[in-house]
Amino acid sequence: MDNLPPVVRECIAAGVGCSIADGSLNALEVTKVKLQLDSIKSPIYPRYPPSLIRQVVAEDGMWRGLMEPGLGATILRGCTYVAFRIGLYSSVRDAITRGRPTTFSDQLLAGAVTGGIGSMLFCPIDVVRVRQQSDAGTVSKSTGLMKTGLRKGKIPRHKQTLSAFGEIVRSEGALGLYKGAQFTIARAALLSASQLASYESLKGASREMLNLEKESTPLHLVCALTSGLIAQTCIMPFDTARSYFMAAESPTFSSLIALCQKEGAFNWAYRGYAAACARQGPIMLFQLPLIEKLRELLGVGYL
Repeated sequence: MDNLPPVVRECIAAGVGCSIADGSLNALEVTKVKLQLDSIKSPIYPRYPPSLIRQVVAEDGMWRGLMEPGLGATILRGCTYVAFRIGLYSSVRDAITRGRPTTFSDQLLAGAVTGGIGSMLFCPIDVVRVRQQSDAGTVSKSTGLMKTGLRKGKIPRHKQTLSAFGEIVRSEGALGLYKGAQFTIARAALLSASQLASYESLKGASREMLNLEKESTPLHLVCALTSGLIAQTCIMPFDTARSYFMAAESPTFSSLIALCQKEGAFNWAYRGYAAACARQGPIMLFQLPLIEKLRELLGVGYL
């Protein structure tokens, strides 16, 4: 590993750390997607995550209903998009500052650049993941139709992660892989900017206030959790809109506006917020500290 360029090692640390963290907690992402896409007026599931989880486990089992849907796409996303977004953050930030002291706006810009470009490149993986997660449920052996889940009574769409890309292109054209891309890119830029900038700034402020000579795992845990909750609050409306555009069969801006008017813009935009925070908290407690440890092991230092 020592013969690899530092930026490659940074991307490896980010990709491996995220794949382990996100893959382990994929069930929470599935829960969030179900809450985002369920109807408020005539819901299939309860509005509270613990109640939803209990219903899904009773109907489909823990593995089939929550842990397995979109798992392959989640791991693939970690190895590509997050490796790019977090792995290149330090290099882009240093290119922006050119040796001068780093400011919060520099951190925001670096995060927005890596997040936005990374999302633009790897948006198709997000489309496949959201669709597989929205299709979570049990298929009837006699009819081949979904008998539970958000798409009850419909044909399941994409059973295998890698074949899903070709299936979408054949049925919807290449642009089908970029459904909701505008929301995905905006979400990614805002997520990366708010998460990484707040994380790095919180670490610096904490070290200064507490007179810490060096960074430690407890510092990483506290700053990671706080930055994750900040980021999720910022991106939630884009997150919900992205899930809608990626999962719906014929989404339009008109239908999106109609949904907001029908259900209330704030209620619609922040549906699944509790589940998203419940997911983001554990993931941040796991993901960024793990990435920091891997960066240390690979000899590239902390973020």
